[in-house]
Amino acid sequence: MDKDSAGVAVATTLGTRARSPVGWAVDPVPEYQVGAREGDEPYLFSSIAGARQFSDGRVVALDRTSCELRFFGADGVFLDLAAGRGDGPGEFRVRCVLVPSQSNDSLFVQDRGRLNVFDDQGRFSHGLALYWPNHLAVSAVVGVAEGVAGIETGRLHRPPLGDLSYPPEPADFGMLDLETGRVIWEENGFQRQRKYSNDVSGGLTAILPFPFDIRPTAAMGTGGLFLTLGEDHGPEIRQYGSAGLSRVFRLAEPVATAPSAEDIRSLIEFEFEPYDMQDSTRQRIFQSRRRRYGELQLPKIKPVFSRLLIDDAGWLWAELYRFQLGAPVRWLVFDPDGEGVGSVDLPPGLHVWQVGHDFVLGVWEDELGVEYVRRHALMGRR
Repeated sequence: MDKDSAGVAVATTLGTRARSPVGWAVDPVPEYQVGAREGDEPYLFSSIAGARQFSDGRVVALDRTSCELRFFGADGVFLDLAAGRGDGPGEFRVRCVLVPSQSNDSLFVQDRGRLNVFDDQGRFSHGLALYWPNHLAVSAVVGVAEGVAGIETGRLHRPPLGDLSYPPEPADFGMLDLETGRVIWEENGFQRQRKYSNDVSGGLTAILPFPFDIRPTAAMGTGGLFLTLGEDHGPEIRQYGSAGLSRVFRLAEPVATAPSAEDIRSLIEFEFEPYDMQDSTRQRIFQSRRRRYGELQLPKIKPVFSRLLIDDAGWLWAELYRFQLGAPVRWLVFDPDGEGVGSVDLPPGLHVWQVGHDFVLGVWEDELGVEYVRRHALMGRR
Protein backbone atom coordinates (compact mmCIF):
# COMPACT_ATOMS: atom_id res chain seq x y z
CA MET A 1 0.00 0.00 0.00
CA ASP A 2 1.42 3.37 -1.05
CA LYS A 3 1.02 6.83 0.47
CA ASP A 4 0.28 10.09 -1.29
CA SER A 5 2.09 13.40 -0.76
CA ALA A 6 -0.04 14.11 2.33
CA GLY A 7 0.83 10.77 3.91
CA VAL A 8 -2.59 9.22 3.27
CA ALA A 9 -2.57 5.49 2.51
CA VAL A 10 -3.67 4.64 -1.03
CA ALA A 11 -4.87 1.12 -1.83
CA THR A 12 -4.63 0.74 -5.61
CA THR A 13 -6.13 -2.14 -7.61
CA LEU A 14 -5.85 -2.68 -11.33
CA GLY A 15 -9.22 -1.83 -12.84
CA THR A 16 -9.19 -5.00 -14.91
CA ARG A 17 -8.84 -7.11 -11.77
CA ALA A 18 -11.42 -5.18 -9.73
CA ARG A 19 -13.97 -5.44 -12.56
CA SER A 20 -13.39 -9.15 -13.27
CA PRO A 21 -15.88 -11.61 -11.72
CA VAL A 22 -14.81 -12.56 -8.21
CA GLY A 23 -16.30 -16.04 -8.55
CA TRP A 24 -19.33 -15.48 -6.34
CA ALA A 25 -22.79 -15.97 -7.86
CA VAL A 26 -26.15 -14.58 -6.82
CA ASP A 27 -29.08 -16.83 -7.67
CA PRO A 28 -31.50 -14.78 -9.83
CA VAL A 29 -34.45 -16.71 -8.35
CA PRO A 30 -35.29 -15.47 -4.83
CA GLU A 31 -35.27 -18.03 -2.05
CA TYR A 32 -37.38 -15.83 0.22
CA GLN A 33 -40.08 -13.23 -0.51
CA VAL A 34 -42.41 -11.12 1.62
CA GLY A 35 -45.13 -8.90 0.15
CA ALA A 36 -48.34 -9.20 -1.86
CA ARG A 37 -50.61 -7.31 -4.23
CA GLU A 38 -53.64 -8.10 -2.09
CA GLY A 39 -54.42 -9.92 1.10
CA ASP A 40 -53.68 -9.38 4.77
CA GLU A 41 -52.50 -5.89 5.74
CA PRO A 42 -49.04 -6.80 7.14
CA TYR A 43 -48.01 -8.15 3.72
CA LEU A 44 -49.13 -5.03 1.84
CA PHE A 45 -46.42 -2.37 1.65
CA SER A 46 -46.99 1.20 0.52
CA SER A 47 -43.26 1.60 0.03
CA ILE A 48 -40.41 -0.10 1.85
CA ALA A 49 -37.94 2.19 3.63
CA GLY A 50 -35.48 -0.47 4.69
CA ALA A 51 -35.14 -4.18 5.37
CA ARG A 52 -32.80 -6.36 7.41
CA GLN A 53 -32.33 -10.03 8.26
CA PHE A 54 -31.33 -11.13 11.75
CA SER A 55 -28.97 -13.99 12.58
CA ASP A 56 -31.94 -16.27 13.41
CA GLY A 57 -33.42 -15.83 9.92
CA ARG A 58 -36.18 -13.40 10.86
CA VAL A 59 -36.63 -10.40 8.58
CA VAL A 60 -37.84 -6.90 9.44
CA ALA A 61 -39.18 -4.40 6.90
CA LEU A 62 -40.10 -0.76 7.51
CA ASP A 63 -43.23 0.50 5.73
CA ARG A 64 -42.71 4.12 4.71
CA THR A 65 -46.34 5.29 5.01
CA SER A 66 -47.35 3.61 8.27
CA CYS A 67 -43.80 3.71 9.74
CA GLU A 68 -44.43 0.21 11.07
CA LEU A 69 -41.58 -2.18 11.68
CA ARG A 70 -43.02 -5.47 10.41
CA PHE A 71 -41.35 -8.70 11.53
CA PHE A 72 -41.53 -11.92 9.53
CA GLY A 73 -40.28 -15.40 10.36
CA ALA A 74 -37.68 -17.41 8.48
CA ASP A 75 -40.63 -18.99 6.66
CA GLY A 76 -41.99 -15.59 5.55
CA VAL A 77 -44.98 -15.67 7.94
CA PHE A 78 -45.88 -12.39 9.66
CA LEU A 79 -44.94 -12.35 13.35
CA ASP A 80 -45.45 -8.89 14.85
CA LEU A 81 -45.21 -5.16 14.27
CA ALA A 82 -43.79 -2.23 16.21
CA ALA A 83 -43.40 1.56 16.01
CA GLY A 84 -45.89 3.35 13.72
CA ARG A 85 -47.05 6.93 13.37
CA GLY A 86 -47.84 9.06 16.40
CA ASP A 87 -46.36 11.29 19.09
CA GLY A 88 -45.48 8.64 21.62
CA PRO A 89 -42.12 7.02 22.41
CA GLY A 90 -40.85 5.07 19.43
CA GLU A 91 -43.40 6.59 17.07
CA PHE A 92 -42.84 8.85 14.08
CA ARG A 93 -44.38 12.14 13.01
CA VAL A 94 -42.70 13.09 9.75
CA ARG A 95 -40.79 10.37 7.97
CA CYS A 96 -39.08 7.09 8.78
CA VAL A 97 -36.05 5.38 7.28
CA LEU A 98 -34.30 2.25 8.52
CA VAL A 99 -30.62 3.11 8.92
CA PRO A 100 -28.08 0.50 7.72
CA SER A 101 -26.19 -1.05 10.61
CA GLN A 102 -23.96 -4.03 11.28
CA SER A 103 -25.57 -4.52 14.69
CA ASN A 104 -27.34 -7.85 15.25
CA ASP A 105 -29.37 -6.72 18.26
CA SER A 106 -30.44 -3.13 17.51
CA LEU A 107 -32.46 -1.32 14.85
CA PHE A 108 -32.00 2.38 14.11
CA VAL A 109 -34.78 4.38 12.47
CA GLN A 110 -34.34 8.04 11.53
CA ASP A 111 -37.18 10.54 11.77
CA ARG A 112 -35.56 13.71 10.42
CA GLY A 113 -33.44 15.10 13.27
CA ARG A 114 -34.11 12.18 15.59
CA LEU A 115 -32.81 8.61 15.73
CA ASN A 116 -35.02 6.02 17.43
CA VAL A 117 -33.39 2.83 18.71
CA PHE A 118 -35.22 -0.53 18.95
CA ASP A 119 -34.05 -4.00 19.90
CA ASP A 120 -34.32 -6.97 17.54
CA GLN A 121 -37.84 -7.71 18.83
CA GLY A 122 -39.08 -4.22 18.01
CA ARG A 123 -39.09 -2.95 21.59
CA PHE A 124 -38.32 0.76 21.77
CA SER A 125 -35.14 1.53 23.69
CA HIS A 126 -34.52 5.27 23.43
CA GLY A 127 -34.43 8.22 21.08
CA LEU A 128 -31.52 10.49 20.23
CA ALA A 129 -31.70 14.08 19.02
CA LEU A 130 -29.38 14.52 16.04
CA TYR A 131 -27.90 17.96 16.47
CA TRP A 132 -25.30 19.20 14.02
CA PRO A 133 -23.66 22.60 14.58
CA ASN A 134 -24.56 25.36 12.12
CA HIS A 135 -27.24 23.33 10.36
CA LEU A 136 -31.01 23.30 10.62
CA ALA A 137 -31.18 19.48 10.65
CA VAL A 138 -29.40 16.32 9.70
CA SER A 139 -30.24 15.35 6.12
CA ALA A 140 -29.52 11.64 6.49
CA VAL A 141 -27.93 9.08 8.76
CA VAL A 142 -26.01 6.97 6.26
CA GLY A 143 -25.18 4.22 8.75
CA VAL A 144 -24.36 3.23 12.33
CA ALA A 145 -21.36 1.16 13.43
CA GLU A 146 -20.05 0.59 16.96
CA GLY A 147 -22.06 3.45 18.45
CA VAL A 148 -21.02 5.98 15.83
CA ALA A 149 -23.37 7.43 13.22
CA GLY A 150 -22.28 8.56 9.78
CA ILE A 151 -24.06 11.84 9.00
CA GLU A 152 -24.83 13.79 5.84
CA THR A 153 -26.15 17.31 6.17
CA GLY A 154 -26.38 20.52 4.21
CA ARG A 155 -28.76 23.22 3.05
CA LEU A 156 -30.98 22.60 0.05
CA HIS A 157 -31.74 25.28 -2.52
CA ARG A 158 -34.18 25.53 -5.39
CA PRO A 159 -32.62 26.62 -8.71
CA PRO A 160 -34.26 29.61 -10.42
CA LEU A 161 -36.46 28.77 -13.40
CA GLY A 162 -34.43 28.33 -16.55
CA ASP A 163 -31.09 28.83 -14.81
CA LEU A 164 -28.64 26.36 -16.34
CA SER A 165 -25.60 27.63 -14.47
CA TYR A 166 -26.95 27.05 -10.98
CA PRO A 167 -24.01 26.14 -8.72
CA PRO A 168 -24.01 22.71 -7.07
CA GLU A 169 -25.33 22.52 -3.54
CA PRO A 170 -22.79 21.89 -0.78
CA ALA A 171 -22.99 18.67 1.20
CA ASP A 172 -21.26 18.12 4.54
CA PHE A 173 -20.36 14.77 6.08
CA GLY A 174 -19.29 13.75 9.54
CA MET A 175 -19.43 11.19 12.33
CA LEU A 176 -21.33 11.53 15.58
CA ASP A 177 -20.81 9.60 18.83
CA LEU A 178 -24.32 8.45 19.75
CA GLU A 179 -23.59 8.13 23.46
CA THR A 180 -22.10 11.58 24.05
CA GLY A 181 -23.49 13.50 21.06
CA ARG A 182 -19.94 14.62 20.29
CA VAL A 183 -18.91 15.33 16.72
CA ILE A 184 -15.98 13.00 16.05
CA TRP A 185 -15.15 14.29 12.59
CA GLU A 186 -16.67 16.56 9.98
CA GLU A 187 -15.72 18.04 6.63
CA ASN A 188 -17.64 20.65 4.68
CA GLY A 189 -18.07 21.63 1.07
CA PHE A 190 -18.52 18.38 -0.82
CA GLN A 191 -20.39 18.83 -4.07
CA ARG A 192 -23.96 17.63 -4.04
CA GLN A 193 -25.65 16.58 -7.27
CA ARG A 194 -26.41 19.54 -9.53
CA LYS A 195 -29.98 20.28 -10.59
CA TYR A 196 -31.72 22.49 -13.10
CA SER A 197 -35.21 23.92 -13.43
CA ASN A 198 -37.40 22.97 -16.39
CA ASP A 199 -40.91 23.88 -17.61
CA VAL A 200 -43.39 21.03 -17.94
CA SER A 201 -47.00 20.91 -19.11
CA GLY A 202 -49.65 22.96 -17.36
CA GLY A 203 -47.27 25.70 -16.27
CA LEU A 204 -45.60 23.43 -13.74
CA THR A 205 -41.88 23.43 -13.02
CA ALA A 206 -39.75 20.34 -12.57
CA ILE A 207 -36.43 20.23 -10.72
CA LEU A 208 -34.30 17.66 -12.50
CA PRO A 209 -30.79 16.28 -11.91
CA PHE A 210 -28.01 17.01 -14.34
CA PRO A 211 -27.30 14.12 -16.70
CA PHE A 212 -24.20 12.07 -15.80
CA ASP A 213 -23.84 14.00 -12.58
CA ILE A 214 -23.86 12.10 -9.33
CA ARG A 215 -24.15 13.09 -5.72
CA PRO A 216 -21.60 11.91 -3.16
CA THR A 217 -22.69 8.64 -1.57
CA ALA A 218 -21.55 7.35 1.82
CA ALA A 219 -21.64 4.19 3.91
CA MET A 220 -20.66 3.64 7.54
CA GLY A 221 -18.59 0.69 8.80
CA THR A 222 -16.31 -0.22 11.67
CA GLY A 223 -13.43 1.38 9.75
CA GLY A 224 -15.17 4.74 9.57
CA LEU A 225 -17.11 6.55 6.88
CA PHE A 226 -16.62 5.61 3.21
CA LEU A 227 -17.42 8.23 0.60
CA THR A 228 -17.55 8.31 -3.17
CA LEU A 229 -17.52 11.87 -4.48
CA GLY A 230 -19.84 13.51 -6.96
CA GLU A 231 -17.02 15.56 -8.45
CA ASP A 232 -14.73 14.63 -11.33
CA HIS A 233 -12.41 12.48 -9.24
CA GLY A 234 -12.58 9.33 -11.29
CA PRO A 235 -12.57 5.81 -9.83
CA GLU A 236 -11.77 6.36 -6.16
CA ILE A 237 -13.45 5.97 -2.77
CA ARG A 238 -12.32 7.81 0.35
CA GLN A 239 -12.28 6.42 3.88
CA TYR A 240 -12.50 8.83 6.84
CA GLY A 241 -11.74 8.18 10.51
CA SER A 242 -11.72 10.37 13.59
CA ALA A 243 -8.54 12.10 12.36
CA GLY A 244 -9.91 12.77 8.88
CA LEU A 245 -8.99 11.13 5.58
CA SER A 246 -7.28 7.84 6.38
CA ARG A 247 -7.25 5.88 3.14
CA VAL A 248 -8.14 6.08 -0.54
CA PHE A 249 -9.37 3.11 -2.57
CA ARG A 250 -8.36 3.69 -6.17
CA LEU A 251 -8.70 1.81 -9.45
CA ALA A 252 -5.71 2.00 -11.78
CA GLU A 253 -7.37 2.47 -15.15
CA PRO A 254 -7.86 5.16 -17.79
CA VAL A 255 -10.15 7.99 -16.70
CA ALA A 256 -13.62 7.66 -18.18
CA THR A 257 -14.28 9.89 -21.19
CA ALA A 258 -16.74 12.75 -21.33
CA PRO A 259 -20.34 11.78 -22.22
CA SER A 260 -20.88 11.56 -25.97
CA ALA A 261 -24.02 12.16 -28.03
CA GLU A 262 -24.55 8.38 -28.09
CA ASP A 263 -24.21 8.27 -24.30
CA ILE A 264 -26.87 10.96 -23.96
CA ARG A 265 -29.23 8.97 -26.17
CA SER A 266 -28.63 5.85 -24.07
CA LEU A 267 -29.19 7.74 -20.82
CA ILE A 268 -32.55 9.19 -21.95
CA GLU A 269 -33.74 5.77 -23.08
CA PHE A 270 -32.62 4.34 -19.74
CA GLU A 271 -34.47 7.07 -17.79
CA PHE A 272 -37.79 6.52 -19.55
CA GLU A 273 -37.67 2.77 -20.12
CA PRO A 274 -39.73 1.94 -16.98
CA TYR A 275 -42.66 4.16 -18.03
CA ASP A 276 -45.55 2.89 -20.13
CA MET A 277 -46.47 5.46 -22.79
CA GLN A 278 -47.36 5.72 -26.46
CA ASP A 279 -44.48 5.69 -28.93
CA SER A 280 -45.35 9.21 -30.14
CA THR A 281 -45.28 10.55 -26.58
CA ARG A 282 -42.01 8.77 -25.85
CA GLN A 283 -40.42 10.22 -28.99
CA ARG A 284 -41.63 13.73 -28.18
CA ILE A 285 -40.24 13.56 -24.67
CA PHE A 286 -37.02 12.05 -25.98
CA GLN A 287 -36.45 14.93 -28.41
CA SER A 288 -37.31 17.56 -25.79
CA ARG A 289 -34.98 16.04 -23.21
CA ARG A 290 -32.14 15.69 -25.71
CA ARG A 291 -32.41 19.37 -26.71
CA ARG A 292 -32.40 20.37 -23.06
CA TYR A 293 -29.37 18.22 -22.29
CA GLY A 294 -27.58 19.85 -25.21
CA GLU A 295 -27.90 23.20 -23.41
CA LEU A 296 -26.31 21.96 -20.20
CA GLN A 297 -22.65 21.91 -19.31
CA LEU A 298 -22.17 18.19 -18.79
CA PRO A 299 -19.61 16.68 -16.42
CA LYS A 300 -16.11 16.29 -17.81
CA ILE A 301 -16.08 12.54 -17.19
CA LYS A 302 -18.74 9.88 -16.75
CA PRO A 303 -19.25 8.77 -13.14
CA VAL A 304 -17.87 5.44 -11.95
CA PHE A 305 -19.68 4.58 -8.70
CA SER A 306 -23.29 5.25 -7.77
CA ARG A 307 -23.75 3.66 -4.33
CA LEU A 308 -21.76 2.19 -1.43
CA LEU A 309 -22.67 -0.55 1.05
CA ILE A 310 -20.84 -2.29 3.91
CA ASP A 311 -21.67 -5.99 4.16
CA ASP A 312 -22.05 -7.99 7.38
CA ALA A 313 -18.35 -8.98 7.29
CA GLY A 314 -17.20 -5.36 6.98
CA TRP A 315 -16.30 -5.55 3.28
CA LEU A 316 -17.05 -2.57 1.05
CA TRP A 317 -19.35 -2.97 -1.97
CA ALA A 318 -19.49 -0.25 -4.64
CA GLU A 319 -22.21 -0.25 -7.30
CA LEU A 320 -21.00 0.74 -10.75
CA TYR A 321 -22.89 3.57 -12.42
CA ARG A 322 -24.95 2.40 -15.38
CA PHE A 323 -27.05 4.18 -17.95
CA GLN A 324 -27.62 1.65 -20.72
CA LEU A 325 -30.56 -0.68 -21.16
CA GLY A 326 -29.64 -4.26 -20.41
CA ALA A 327 -26.47 -3.33 -18.52
CA PRO A 328 -25.95 -5.66 -15.52
CA VAL A 329 -26.31 -4.41 -11.98
CA ARG A 330 -22.64 -4.84 -11.13
CA TRP A 331 -20.93 -4.21 -7.82
CA LEU A 332 -17.21 -4.15 -7.07
CA VAL A 333 -16.11 -5.76 -3.81
CA PHE A 334 -13.20 -4.46 -1.67
CA ASP A 335 -11.73 -6.46 1.21
CA PRO A 336 -10.89 -4.85 4.61
CA ASP A 337 -7.38 -4.00 3.32
CA GLY A 338 -8.89 -1.92 0.51
CA GLU A 339 -8.03 -4.33 -2.30
CA GLY A 340 -10.58 -4.78 -5.06
CA VAL A 341 -11.17 -8.54 -5.21
CA GLY A 342 -13.60 -8.58 -8.15
CA SER A 343 -17.17 -7.92 -9.24
CA VAL A 344 -20.55 -9.50 -8.53
CA ASP A 345 -23.68 -9.16 -10.69
CA LEU A 346 -26.93 -8.75 -8.76
CA PRO A 347 -30.52 -9.39 -9.92
CA PRO A 348 -32.08 -6.57 -12.00
CA GLY A 349 -34.47 -4.32 -10.12
CA LEU A 350 -33.25 -5.34 -6.66
CA HIS A 351 -32.44 -2.41 -4.38
CA VAL A 352 -29.96 -3.99 -1.99
CA TRP A 353 -30.21 -3.28 1.74
CA GLN A 354 -27.99 -6.00 3.18
CA VAL A 355 -25.30 -8.44 2.06
CA GLY A 356 -24.58 -11.36 4.36
CA HIS A 357 -22.10 -14.21 4.06
CA ASP A 358 -24.43 -16.30 1.89
CA PHE A 359 -27.33 -14.02 0.98
CA VAL A 360 -28.34 -10.68 -0.49
CA LEU A 361 -31.46 -8.97 0.88
CA GLY A 362 -33.25 -6.16 -0.93
CA VAL A 363 -36.47 -4.66 -2.22
CA TRP A 364 -37.90 -5.54 -5.62
CA GLU A 365 -40.82 -3.90 -7.45
CA ASP A 366 -43.14 -5.68 -9.89
CA GLU A 367 -44.72 -4.25 -13.04
CA LEU A 368 -47.61 -2.80 -11.01
CA GLY A 369 -45.30 -0.97 -8.63
CA VAL A 370 -45.90 -3.38 -5.74
CA GLU A 371 -42.83 -3.81 -3.55
CA TYR A 372 -41.51 -7.03 -2.03
CA VAL A 373 -38.65 -7.94 0.28
CA ARG A 374 -36.53 -10.56 -1.44
CA ARG A 375 -33.56 -12.64 -0.38
CA HIS A 376 -31.26 -14.25 -2.94
CA ALA A 377 -28.63 -16.88 -2.22
CA LEU A 378 -25.00 -15.70 -2.51
CA MET A 379 -22.91 -18.71 -3.53
CA GLY A 380 -19.17 -19.29 -3.66
CA ARG A 381 -18.04 -16.99 -0.87
CA ARG A 382 -15.58 -18.69 1.45
